[in-house]
Amino acid sequence: MITHLRHLVSLTGPSGSEEDVGRAVFRAASGLADRVEVDSFGNVIAVREALAEDARRLILATHLDEVGFRVRHIGPDGFLRLEKVGGTDDRILPAQRVWVRTEKDRLLGVIGTKSAHLLTDTDRQRVVLYPELYVDIGARSADEAAGMGVRVGDPVGFVGDLAELGRGSGRYTGHALDDRAGCAVLLALLERYRDEPPPVTLIVAFTVQEEVGLRGAMAVARAFDADVALALDMTAADDTPEVNGGHLRLGQGPTIKVMDFSTLAHPAVRRGLLAAAQEGGIDVQHELLRGIGTDAGALQHVGQGIPAGAVSVANRYTHSPVEVLDERDLEGALGLLHQFVQLLPELDLRFMALDEE
Repeated sequence: MITHLRHLVSLTGPSGSEEDVGRAVFRAASGLADRVEVDSFGNVIAVREALAEDARRLILATHLDEVGFRVRHIGPDGFLRLEKVGGTDDRILPAQRVWVRTEKDRLLGVIGTKSAHLLTDTDRQRVVLYPELYVDIGARSADEAAGMGVRVGDPVGFVGDLAELGRGSGRYTGHALDDRAGCAVLLALLERYRDEPPPVTLIVAFTVQEEVGLRGAMAVARAFDADVALALDMTAADDTPEVNGGHLRLGQGPTIKVMDFSTLAHPAVRRGLLAAAQEGGIDVQHELLRGIGTDAGALQHVGQGIPAGAVSVANRYTHSPVEVLDERDLEGALGLLHQFVQLLPELDLRFMALDEE
């Protein structure tokens, strides 16, 4: 998983510009599934068939995109103005290194910030809002920026390679762990069924435009029939000193979704995930977080509506260039999903049992 993740976070793919990430996932999944396709929306879908034709069908979704920006304006001085794509925090943006992805390559830039020597008292007390920010790519004029290949609309993303914190901590930092880590886990799950078919048909969807409204997953929901759907995503850990909430902590296992703003997890799916955790001896956490949403919010509308839920991995400093997760939680998520797949053929998927007269 770490090998997959290291490659995926090195790529730039804000919502609507996931091509490089999609190509990498397509190549990685092609040897692991019976068929891999890219739909017109940009979703990469890998299907691994069960041996039995009448086996249940499970959609597993994780998203390719990251929060980022688009070039909104190229000034006569060569500085680039940005438009946000997805939810980033204005407080963290100044002095960040970014990639500007042109038609042919990537250009390194920095989001400018006023030098400390020039700050006024007012400057020190305010957050610079993103419409005021600019990217410096070293260009001296708009013509020079254009000569570098920059066009209005080009995607812009944070710079960041995967790196382990400390020494031997098993905790990794990087940009776009949300949700390239989910992609790495589902690729690892497909690897487990490389030589032996799964007991249910797996429809593994690597979706686009999740960060701007679950849009890719909506297309998947309309295109594929399934009996169950699960999203795999990151969620916000609150175990750092400034929060100290203790709800979701790194290293304490993957989380089973109870609710967020996009969905209330189906009780049968939650029961199945809890049974899978018990079967696999996997520690889990329970997630109730109104300020987050996942592809499960779209996938629950497959057909006339199907049992849907989500597994999440706690992630510190979400939607920043320095997100942090624990490798043990990734391993736990992989184990939990594998056990769920194994139990799914016999799982009672009814919302509730009705008394029989």
